[in-house]
Amino acid sequence: MEPNILLIGKNLSTLEILKDELTKFKRKVDYANSEEGISQCLKNQKVDLIIVGAGLPYETKDVMVKLIQNRAPKIQLHIMERAPGITPASMISYTNEKAIMWRLKNS
Repeated sequence: MEPNILLIGKNLSTLEILKDELTKFKRKVDYANSEEGISQCLKNQKVDLIIVGAGLPYETKDVMVKLIQNRAPKIQLHIMERAPGITPASMISYTNEKAIMWRLKNS
């Protein structure tokens, strides 16, 4: 069983591309780039795994993480850290790794 993944990032067009690429791996992905978008996804869809991208400003990331922890504390949350060489494309391998770990844990 595949997890329902929520990607959180800064740019909607980038998130759309990442979603397209992750669906090539048969991942079930939705995305958001605002508090309102996150709230809508958590309210209207089943979410098993949340990935927060490294490109968000720290203040925005903190607000979004607190929102998720308050609204959905039982959902697995992974936060990508900024590091040299990290690009938006890095979110694909990071998300795939976390999805596989989720599947192993829930098998």
